Amino acid sequence: MIGRLHRPLEAVNASLDSPPTPHRRRAMLDVIAALLTQCAESGRTLWDWTAEEWVHLLGRSQAEFRKHAPAWAGDEVRPYLAAHAYLLGSFDAFHQLGGFQRLTLSWRIFGRDRVNGEIARVRTTLGSWGYRLDRDDDTLLPMVACQLFLLNRSPHLENLDTALFDRVRRDRLLDGSRLNTLHAMQRAVSELGFCAPPAASTGRHTYRATGGAKTWERWADRWHATSTLTPRVRGSIRSNLLKVGRWIAAEHPEAADPADWTRQTCASCTT
Repeated sequence: MIGRLHRPLEAVNASLDSPPTPHRRRAMLDVIAALLTQCAESGRTLWDWTAEEWVHLLGRSQAEFRKHAPAWAGDEVRPYLAAHAYLLGSFDAFHQLGGFQRLTLSWRIFGRDRVNGEIARVRTTLGSWGYRLDRDDDTLLPMVACQLFLLNRSPHLENLDTALFDRVRRDRLLDGSRLNTLHAMQRAVSELGFCAPPAASTGRHTYRATGGAKTWERWADRWHATSTLTPRVRGSIRSNLLKVGRWIAAEHPEAADPADWTRQTCASCTT
């Protein structure tokens, strides 16, 4: 019986994209020991565990993990335990695990180069529109992208369909600024031809309203997608920005880019 449980656990460890340092190897062995111990205590194999049982074992935070883990299991065990939960237990409720490192988990499961390459494709598209999410020091886009990769069980943008984006919103798997990043990412994936664009309406205001020159409209869209304000407030402010854009297109077409504004432009706008 132990052999039947042990073999797939070793197979998962062998499949992970993780340098085989002594420290990591010890963490991987501790994961196997922790899972076998839990199977013995529960009298059930891990394939029968529910999502709630996996959350209990993983903990909603590192501190909570420590409460339920064996005393000999170090903090580095939890990320490898998550890989086993995902690959053997079909667990994907990572939104319940607090500030969990989804990027590191995705690297280990799908491969670092593959994950980084797909994120770079999104960054390139967003960068062409002026999003700050194209910067290498940004952490929001990798977090959101990896949440989608893990949910979809694929690191390929081609497999991110509209239903997946809708599910994340409907089930509230992301919140706050992460929802804004989700919106931006869906725009990029749509631009690449793999899904529909995000919904046009946010609150009482129409997201697809035009704002004069395309340059001005892109800046307004960028602000709208990255702001952490509530959807209704963002929609209201964006509506006003587009009104200014239409005024700019009619009165000062040379200042369609905010970088070209002068004191005189600002004075004209406020009068």
